[in-house]
Amino acid sequence: MSAEIVKQKHDGSDIPGRIKHRRQFFFGPEGHNEFADWNKIAINDRDYLAVHPDLELSQSGNQDRSIILIGYLLDPDNPRASNAEIVEGMVRGCDTFEKIIEKTNDYGGRWILIANIGPDSIMFNDAAGLRQIYYASSVQAGKTWCASEPGQIAEKLKLSMDDEAFEFMKFREFEDNYDSFKVYWWPGNTSLYKEIKHLLPNHYLDLRTGLPHRFWPKADLENVSMRDALSISSELFRGLVDCAYRRYELALSLTSGWDSRLMLAASKEIVHDLYCYTLEYPGLKENKMDVVIPSKLLKKFSLTHHLISYPELIDEEFKCIFRINNPSVNKAYCADVQALYDNIPKNRVCITGDVAEIVKCQYRISGRNSNNISAHDLAKFAKMGTHPFAIKAFEEWLSMLDAKSIHVLDMFSWEQFVGRLQAQNQSECDIVFDTFAPYNCRKLLSTILSLEEKYRKPPLHMFHRKVIKNLWKDTLSEPINPPENMNIKYVLQNILTKFHLYQIIPESAMLIAKRVIKRIS
Repeated sequence: MSAEIVKQKHDGSDIPGRIKHRRQFFFGPEGHNEFADWNKIAINDRDYLAVHPDLELSQSGNQDRSIILIGYLLDPDNPRASNAEIVEGMVRGCDTFEKIIEKTNDYGGRWILIANIGPDSIMFNDAAGLRQIYYASSVQAGKTWCASEPGQIAEKLKLSMDDEAFEFMKFREFEDNYDSFKVYWWPGNTSLYKEIKHLLPNHYLDLRTGLPHRFWPKADLENVSMRDALSISSELFRGLVDCAYRRYELALSLTSGWDSRLMLAASKEIVHDLYCYTLEYPGLKENKMDVVIPSKLLKKFSLTHHLISYPELIDEEFKCIFRINNPSVNKAYCADVQALYDNIPKNRVCITGDVAEIVKCQYRISGRNSNNISAHDLAKFAKMGTHPFAIKAFEEWLSMLDAKSIHVLDMFSWEQFVGRLQAQNQSECDIVFDTFAPYNCRKLLSTILSLEEKYRKPPLHMFHRKVIKNLWKDTLSEPINPPENMNIKYVLQNILTKFHLYQIIPESAMLIAKRVIKRIS
């Protein structure tokens, strides 16, 4: 394939088609008339499941024990295994809910499982919660409703928006100090409706009672050496990408950052079959390197770099369907999604570096330990100010958290930043394509979190650089996250990392070097 940059545009002629509520599901004691053409399953004598035709669905078992899979599972130890084969293996080998949950630790993908043992049923999702679950329940009536988006449940139950939540949403839209026009993030397990909650990662939902229960972490993580972490992680990244490649045609979003670089490195064996692209943000000069670096890198490998520009005008029909599919998100994202819809080849699954934030120590407060974090601190990290709705939600999340040996702010990254913000972002893209985040595997995340923080922290990201080098060292031939204008700080930092000086310089000297770099900046 020749090295070139291609700009292309589809005509978008299939906008009405089947993209309304695309790749969403609805679960409850009664059906939903709007979803007449969806795939349907009667789970037992009280519950029904409806799934959009573009969302994968598998089922295995009998009246005594069964599992239903919504979405897709990947087994890196058995890359040829299909969804049906993986589910069938779980039904045969797991006779308790605990064993079913534990079995999924090794799996990747983006999925929801409904497990039934006798009269009891639970629902839970992938490690990072990227396949979203919203739920409402009537404990007295023993009824539970679940869906991909809260609007579906609200429509069925004729619920009104919560006044406090609505006021918070309007505050976020107009409070410029917190960049709310760019980021929309619901705190804790909240939604626009008081009766509807979001099932957070590391929890399962008891479908009998409608109550969530935390199942992870159950114990402190044991320390892992750099060598072991590197070996285990590299093998999992390769295995998961191989699984996805055997199932789907893949696309890869590239920037100049760490996460997309690692995704490229993990795709070494299949890279010539990927649709590699970069989304060009209009008028944002700081993103220039996010175009230049991928272009240079792909040219070295004789790969085509597809540049996707924002649409000049947002199609009103597309905008309407997008808002129906995602009633509680910020309207600013619609242009992103339409740009992808207009350009990405149909039926691709997009590889994304999402979920990496969990292990990169992205949130820390100098001089504070893990046990001294407040709801106000979390609201500040989430750029939500001091709004009472956010503070209350984060206080409740902190009160229910048992992080064991994991830093509270890493759990915050996991269950809030990733489990809420990134999960919502991926749900918005369901109208275009399904997504695949190789990081989204509990065994992989647990392994990296077991590594000493000094290897995971910015700005050096020692572990991540080593993984990239181990997977495909040539992808490090271009800088990662370079500034638009080179400066002394960047040059010094690049020298330390490029020549691996951090491996031979004593840690005390490294601390001095970091202070010097900080002062220069």
